[in-house]
Amino acid sequence: MKRITSILFLLFGLSGFYSAQAQSATKEAMNAFAHFTKTQDIKHLEAARKHIDEGYKSAKDSVSPRNNLIRAMVYSALAVVDSNRNFTYKKDPLEEASYSLNLLTSEKFVIEHEAEIEFIKNQLSRGYLNEASNALSYSNFEAAADAFTRVDTLAPGDLHITHNLAVIYEKLGYPRKAIIYYQKLIAERPEPAYYFNLSELYSLLRNEDLSLEILRKGRSKFPHDKDLVFKEINYYAEKHEYSAVIALLPNAVQLDESSIPLNFLAGFSYEMTGNISKAEEHYEKVLNSDPNNYDANYALGLLHLNQYVKNPDKKQFMYTALTYLSKANEIDPNQLKTLQSLAILYQYSGDGIQLQRVNNRINQIKLN
Repeated sequence: MKRITSILFLLFGLSGFYSAQAQSATKEAMNAFAHFTKTQDIKHLEAARKHIDEGYKSAKDSVSPRNNLIRAMVYSALAVVDSNRNFTYKKDPLEEASYSLNLLTSEKFVIEHEAEIEFIKNQLSRGYLNEASNALSYSNFEAAADAFTRVDTLAPGDLHITHNLAVIYEKLGYPRKAIIYYQKLIAERPEPAYYFNLSELYSLLRNEDLSLEILRKGRSKFPHDKDLVFKEINYYAEKHEYSAVIALLPNAVQLDESSIPLNFLAGFSYEMTGNISKAEEHYEKVLNSDPNNYDANYALGLLHLNQYVKNPDKKQFMYTALTYLSKANEIDPNQLKTLQSLAILYQYSGDGIQLQRVNNRINQIKLN
């Protein structure tokens, strides 16, 4: 702040084509602002505002680089100090300061007054951060996004701002905007959640290739992140790419060995690729966690029924299939597929009485 004050006093020596009234008002504004920087007394800042407004009335005065510099400094400081807007303004201080700052287009002038302009940008950033915080407290995400975007423009590179913009735009349903900020985050400060969310956004845009590519990159960088691993597994399962599911299973099982959905998917994937023993192993893991799991009981019953149909002389297949299918029927008596499987079993085993009973039940369910 001392540096700002010293520069302000140097500005007194600058000459320009201004009216005498404007020059006097500008000097008074600079004096008052200098007192504010020393004392932090807001009355001096309010006095500086009144003086700079007086020196900003004519067209010539309003395009003066020096006037706009002082005006931007005063109003940007007010935007922070008077955050509750206790003073009365024709336009909001943030708007006034931004307008004057944008008029400082001379490269030579900007370089000469780098410190003052840096001060203005810092104050504006703080002011817009306050705006964003207030907007978020009222769940006004559009206003928050606008305020954070202004901060990002004034002070680029702050990853907290980038994070906020990514999350807010995602929440607002602007996937393309959110993608821009998630890409920046991944480039500068990668985290598993950023890969996960970016993949979700590409899926939302129906770009499955990029969605999968992001997942793979994320899993490669964070191989022990459960969300990334499981999301990729689910992707392959939905595409019926069971060999790809199996390739990820060792890592996935290590992350959540007792997961019922994971073990069932593992069993089904091994079954679809012809590895029956591994399929049974994972279906059994499901039942170890939940003996009354219908899907696992039915899947094991069907596995052994298929083996019995292929090998009718091996009665052990029949008994094992009957055990699991009966349990599945007990869990959900109205599942037609279980009853139909039992009917096949009784037909092959020659148990006409049980076959008739099951067929009657099937007909009853179909009629209802």
